[in-house]
Amino acid sequence: MPEVIIKKGSMELKIDRSDIVQVDETPDGVAFFFKNKFHLLFSDQFMPASIKNIIKNSADSYHGKKLVFDFDNTRQPVMVHADE
Repeated sequence: MPEVIIKKGSMELKIDRSDIVQVDETPDGVAFFFKNKFHLLFSDQFMPASIKNIIKNSADSYHGKKLVFDFDNTRQPVMVHADE
């Protein structure tokens, strides 16, 4: 089963790709909604709207692919592993 990795600093959250229900842009960051009524809000008031859009569109588009959301990498905030 493909997984999703959310990285920030020394923290790394790994979950099954199928556990993501929805990803939304918020005024001050990005919100991840998972099964079992769990959600994660990443707040960064200086995050560009383009990065929020890339994160949301990647989560909505690449079903069945391993995704890495790296909040420390503004040049490449999302990596899609197409071979998995």
